Amino acid sequence: MNKIVVIMLSSVIALSSFTTVMAKEEIIFEPISAGNFSILQLNEDNIFLINTGNYTSADQVLSYLSNFNHKNIKGILITNNIPENCGNLTKILDAYEVDNLYMPLVNQEQCEVPQAYENKVFKLEGHDQIAISSNYYIEYVYNEHEEAGNVSISNGEFICFWYEGAISYDKWSKKVQVMFLPDNQPGKRLTEEDLMKLDPEVAIINQRDQTDSLVELFQKQWVDIYALRKGVSAHVSIFKDDYELFLKRE
Repeated sequence: MNKIVVIMLSSVIALSSFTTVMAKEEIIFEPISAGNFSILQLNEDNIFLINTGNYTSADQVLSYLSNFNHKNIKGILITNNIPENCGNLTKILDAYEVDNLYMPLVNQEQCEVPQAYENKVFKLEGHDQIAISSNYYIEYVYNEHEEAGNVSISNGEFICFWYEGAISYDKWSKKVQVMFLPDNQPGKRLTEEDLMKLDPEVAIINQRDQTDSLVELFQKQWVDIYALRKGVSAHVSIFKDDYELFLKRE
């Protein structure tokens, strides 16, 4: 990319460089009040959830999900077992049928899983790759020193990376198209080395207090930046060998 775009999603939306073509495959980053919550539309019939938000955002999360009541939930991925990611897990499982759960093995006790779903949990550890559909797979890379891991979702061409802390580069050497920096992860842990090695084209930031310092860091690496703000969601439409990002008022 040859420019910097910094957009605070609470402002007027004007993105002439991105088209709003609707794709069957799309990741929606929802601007909930607390925690992290994203929806991957796998196809016309199925969706896949990435995190469930903090429990204080339950009404928002369930409201967003109600727009997809006609679709099957293929699975829920918890990228890091903390309240900001799994706070509404039991409420979603009570309200919907979900095929499978995917959670890091470390600190799994931090996220309550109903007994009826215990046999549907894929425990992520080490360096795992698990298919979640005919086109998409999860890749999990555990960092022994940090006792945490990072997660990506990919179709083989497009990679969306959830940054959860220090990265084990002896296990990860891929470039990514989209990076998501979650609500719970201190932005100061992200380094120039991380950005040089991951080489993201777009960063979606769900941070409330450290946006200015992050903008400066991403600008040094010429990364387009989108900071989630109340009322506007970020959509990444995924095509066979390309993707497009657009914003939508809720």
